[in-house]
Amino acid sequence: MLPHDSLQPREYQQRIAQSALKSNTLVVLPTGLGKTVIAVLVARSRLENFEKGKVLVLAPTRPLSLQHYNTFKNTLSIPEHDLSLLTGESNPEHRAYDWERSRFIFATPQTIRNDVRAGRTNLKDVVLMVFDEAHRCVRDYSYTELAKTYVETAEQPLILGLTASPGASRERLNEITRNLSIKKVEARSEEDEDVKPYVEKTNLEGIRVQLPEEYSRLLQAVRELYSEKVKKLTDAGFLPKGRLSKTILLQSRTSMLARLKSPQAGRAGKGYIFGSLINQAQAVMVLHAVELLETQGIFVLERYLSRLREKRQQGKATTSLLRDERWLFVEEEASKLRDHEHPKLDKLASIATEQLSTKADSKIIVFTQYRDTIDAILEKLGKLGLRGHRFVGQADKAGSEGMDQRTQSEVLERFRDGDFSVLVSSSIGEEGLHVPDVDLVVFYEAVPSEIRSIQRKGRTGRTRPGRVIILIAEGTIDEAYYYSSISKEKRMRSLVSEEPRVYGRKRAKKNPTLLDFIDR
Repeated sequence: MLPHDSLQPREYQQRIAQSALKSNTLVVLPTGLGKTVIAVLVARSRLENFEKGKVLVLAPTRPLSLQHYNTFKNTLSIPEHDLSLLTGESNPEHRAYDWERSRFIFATPQTIRNDVRAGRTNLKDVVLMVFDEAHRCVRDYSYTELAKTYVETAEQPLILGLTASPGASRERLNEITRNLSIKKVEARSEEDEDVKPYVEKTNLEGIRVQLPEEYSRLLQAVRELYSEKVKKLTDAGFLPKGRLSKTILLQSRTSMLARLKSPQAGRAGKGYIFGSLINQAQAVMVLHAVELLETQGIFVLERYLSRLREKRQQGKATTSLLRDERWLFVEEEASKLRDHEHPKLDKLASIATEQLSTKADSKIIVFTQYRDTIDAILEKLGKLGLRGHRFVGQADKAGSEGMDQRTQSEVLERFRDGDFSVLVSSSIGEEGLHVPDVDLVVFYEAVPSEIRSIQRKGRTGRTRPGRVIILIAEGTIDEAYYYSSISKEKRMRSLVSEEPRVYGRKRAKKNPTLLDFIDR
């Protein structure tokens, strides 16, 4: 028997857990409403029924795995010898020993996948596998391989997927349910009657800023260069006419490479395609410059331009672009504008100052996609005497040192304890990390992904009302991304909240859709 616990689950958590005990289940529940508690309930029940079984809880990062480790340990009063936290940093032999002795195992999926491949770990005795941030279970992410291996090898398999945001497209939702062998989806929104009493209000506000007049000449030059590259690709038949998204531009490379391999492409045709490949690569580089100037500012753009020129191994596309007189003009103009900060910096500083003057012990999280921007933000806040700290992933990137997982955990603990007021985070901070009582979340730029948007917003409004601000540069890609994410969120909520359809005899399909599984 498991030791006594202090768990006091809410009614909807109990109902979802009871349902999840019957078959492989994907739980879609807004951030802050206790998905982990549901996992604890299911895990406790499974181990009471299978006394020699194991529970494996997977999460994408070590800090998140550690968070689950502590939640299970404290909630169920589990003795130390029954739990193990396994990551790639630990010795493989020690991991094998910990796997054998433990009933509750918390790990990153890459670690378990590697140990399974090496024969150090066997999933035969696992009676519950929890996939946190289950929206990642697409394509070749390690969740996909582990789920397949688990279903094939475990004696008593049961899968529980947890996510706040599975995605807005039916194709993605179907892929997740297929890869996890899901039989049922338990979805709740803030509007469901059994959830409403526990939802804290979060105010969302988009704040617009105008780009400085000094940016106009540079912006026009880089936009014109981008338009020229796109026109060449459109004329060549590799891009559609009309509105063009970044995704379509990136995907066009795949069709070019496919044409290149085609037997019908003669020598002249291949030369034509090679030219288009160079144009496409340059278009991507120029578009990145446009986005940096529009949404991040001169400081970040200059760093990008400098790294591009200093890059040791430069392909034909880069070499040709760096010789282009129009690109040289972009570099020259950017150097003249070093003293002109992006207006978002002043606006962010004003927002943070106002928040802290209203409530001195406020916790603020600022999300941005770029590490260079993190540096600029911290420098700005530091000049105003505001205490901030960076939070980034493990990898070292272009002069920016990464943070190992131990350091990440230490920084989060210091933030929780109030050692500093502002956590400036890259995307690493978007998924699942629990920091109680965050008063304000700021998006330094809008993001087009509904999954990332929901996760960012979910860092506040957990135990009390929260506030979310999205900074938007007028007339830029920020506006398109802002409205895109809102539209995708609505579409996602509609997908997971539709009533189950009655299929009768026509229900049998080769590829069942998400709606076949929903049980409300």
